[in-house]
Amino acid sequence: MFLSTEDLSGTPESQGTPIVLAGLLNNTIFVRHKTMGILTKYWATLRRLKILHLLHNMRHYSRLKSNKKLYDEFGIDRSVVRSVSHKDISKSSEDIPWLDRPDARTRLNANPETRSFIREYVSQFENWIDKGYMIFPGMFRDVADQVNTEMERIVQNEELDFDYTNSRVMNSWQASQTVRKIVHDEQMIDLLSFTLGKKVVPFQTINFFRGSEQHTHSDFIHMTTEPKGFLVAAWIALEDIGEGQGPLHYYPGSHKLPYVLGEDFDHSSSAWSVGDDLYGNFEKKIDEQVSKNKLKKEIFHAKKGDVLFWHANLLHGGEEVTIPDSTRKSLVIHYFCEGGVLCYHEITQRPAVIIEI
Repeated sequence: MFLSTEDLSGTPESQGTPIVLAGLLNNTIFVRHKTMGILTKYWATLRRLKILHLLHNMRHYSRLKSNKKLYDEFGIDRSVVRSVSHKDISKSSEDIPWLDRPDARTRLNANPETRSFIREYVSQFENWIDKGYMIFPGMFRDVADQVNTEMERIVQNEELDFDYTNSRVMNSWQASQTVRKIVHDEQMIDLLSFTLGKKVVPFQTINFFRGSEQHTHSDFIHMTTEPKGFLVAAWIALEDIGEGQGPLHYYPGSHKLPYVLGEDFDHSSSAWSVGDDLYGNFEKKIDEQVSKNKLKKEIFHAKKGDVLFWHANLLHGGEEVTIPDSTRKSLVIHYFCEGGVLCYHEITQRPAVIIEI
């Protein structure tokens, strides 16, 4: 969240007793927590206001100014601190990830680097081509419990807050050394960079404690790239997850469908705000795709430490939680790609501010 209040600091002009000073400090903390509580409560509404996006972008101009070269390349005629969406791109790139190409299997077999991976990994690359995801059992089993322990500490000590949904913690890498190590796991980075054909860089982490029950969607409208497709997600089970806990579902092969972007469905977005009907109408459009293409849903009953990697356009979501008070502890990491890739958020029409993790 980029709106915040300042801490009380400095020395009072007049001398006061420690009791008065403590009272001032406690009052400031109370006001700050109350203010942040109000912001959190109404953030789903506030985050749609483009004036706040502009202020946020101006604050991060030093990180966004390098986008100017990409704006010129893709024909985006606007400042790097203004709102941006796919409709602003007048020169779309023809580039796509190498394993998205029609001859991907031939390319995979001909690539000398393929031979550096064991057969089980190559089989998963083939799965990525055909189905849009890869599964690596037990890849982080040894550190799952440590992540859970650190997350319990982070929540109890209020080191990080739940986001506006009150159900997840964003960017736990800021407070968890174990999460930070996972994010930069060399084997995973090499695996994903090979899969997308460009070096991947971490963008964010999300820790879930319960099943999200999220409607079927594609991540690409949330974290968008030009050229298309240069985003990947890693979903790590931090416990065994079975029926009733709200396990993940996905639609194999759905990554091959056309990307759904803002101009592909009706919504009331304007120059001043992102329409409050945008996401609901996006979900309806996705439902139409599932029905029209007669897609078959699969459910992922994960074991602790299992990793599911999914394509930027793979349709997925969360099943209903039918066991009261059950958990679905998991860690999601999203990676963008380097190398001539513009990263932005189609859903809120904002450029992505990428902070080094």
